[in-house]
Amino acid sequence: MNKYQCILLAAGEGQRAALGYNKVLYKINGVTELIRYSLDYFVKDPLCEKIVIVENERDKLYFKNLIKGLGKNYTDKIEFIEGGQTRGESVQKGLTKINSEYVIIHDGARPLIYKEDVYNILNASKETGGAALATRVYNTTCHIVDGFVENYFSRHTLASVITPQCFKTSLLLDAYAEARKNNFTFTDDSGIFKACGNKVKLVFTDNISIKATTIYDIKLLEGILYAHR
Repeated sequence: MNKYQCILLAAGEGQRAALGYNKVLYKINGVTELIRYSLDYFVKDPLCEKIVIVENERDKLYFKNLIKGLGKNYTDKIEFIEGGQTRGESVQKGLTKINSEYVIIHDGARPLIYKEDVYNILNASKETGGAALATRVYNTTCHIVDGFVENYFSRHTLASVITPQCFKTSLLLDAYAEARKNNFTFTDDSGIFKACGNKVKLVFTDNISIKATTIYDIKLLEGILYAHR
């Protein structure tokens, strides 16, 4: 199985969580920073050669001290770069530090990571150059206009795309170059990758994956992570 390097996105402000600071630094159950769960996984994964943490200016000292306190295994494997104004800009900055054939991109606010999911997207990315983890949609979904239902979608043709996502690094760099030229904007890397003519292989998982967006998400994660301690 191919080795990879990882971009871990941690430059957000977490406004919807209303914490007043970066949500990835929230201490779960008062003990462990949210981002530590992602870091612990990728530091310990023998296939992961390097982790690039995309940070913001405000958190630089905190991250520096956090990683230093975790020991040599962490300091040897982790690099930092300051993020941009958007998620896409942050990913592009992270890519400047990647020198592996494949790159995995993950949200630092999504702490539940499973080895089988990471390895499955790594394998799937070899088929088309890009793969994303996904969950199936079980609720009825619809398109709304001015608060009213416009039309309904078949949930059997829908998926919820999450992270981690894996790409052949050269193809993702090309996709972002084309996206800049054509002013494409998408909410994640698989969208950019697909818009620039590439195929994205979806890898479905039944594992729980929650992104800490609101304080409700954080409290839910605290319960799950406490049960899995």
